[in-house]
Amino acid sequence: MKNKFFLYIITNFFLLGLFSCDIIEPPYRETTKVDTNTTDYVRKVLIEEYTGFRCGNCPEAAEHAHKLADLYKGKVFLLKVHAGYYAIPTNQYTYDFRTPEATELDKFFGCSKAGNPNGLISRYGYPTKSHILRDQKWEEAIKTLLKEKPKMMINLNNSFEPSTREITVNAEIKFIEESKPNYALALYIVEDSIVQYQQDDRKRPPDVWDFVHDDVLRGSMNGTWGTILSDSPIPAGTTIQRQYKYVIPQEKDWRPHHLKIMAFVHDHQSSYEIYQIEVKKIIQ
Repeated sequence: MKNKFFLYIITNFFLLGLFSCDIIEPPYRETTKVDTNTTDYVRKVLIEEYTGFRCGNCPEAAEHAHKLADLYKGKVFLLKVHAGYYAIPTNQYTYDFRTPEATELDKFFGCSKAGNPNGLISRYGYPTKSHILRDQKWEEAIKTLLKEKPKMMINLNNSFEPSTREITVNAEIKFIEESKPNYALALYIVEDSIVQYQQDDRKRPPDVWDFVHDDVLRGSMNGTWGTILSDSPIPAGTTIQRQYKYVIPQEKDWRPHHLKIMAFVHDHQSSYEIYQIEVKKIIQ
């Protein structure tokens, strides 16, 4: 009888440990170490393409970007930043893709001044002026960054409330190596399948009225540069959680089913390099 009772206690203790969960309380910083073995982790890369609907050479570069995203599926993500001269609406072409964030990024990195189309690969190379790359150079930079071990991983849990047009994002960042104090998390709102005008100089006439614009930067949930994660270095093995909310303004024509959140951690004060990125739709 004693043996049976002892076996019962051991069995229930095992099951309790198997199904119990850790609860992370505010301020959403967990000091418990996580597995920092990078075998199952990969660094993900962003092609940040600077473009405009009046840029006749941009559709070809966009096609190249999509081919690279398909080739490195799940490891390479796209962002189309409409800014500069070729993004300015006219009396004939009135739709405005521009955003304050896009304009700020373009002025800071100097992309449209360098001549569209061009792009940044995870903003690598700034501020040496080697950060702005033509599309023929994108894959070379992608291969270089994909070889690097990831510094952290990002997980997203998104939700959307139709009645209030409110987006809620729960972001979890797991640090594989110790961070610098100036790492910031940025959350961009991105939209796919926008059917609008685009000039394509490969066609005659070059006017494409039903061009499908994907991966378009629509705005941000926490500013162009995001928010600093910590004023001090974050130890390897630490997990941080943050929650952000954003209400889509009524005047915006954004379609929730085509919206996604692009979250990335970057060096906010020196290189501005994006070290990790994750993308997830707001409606699954």
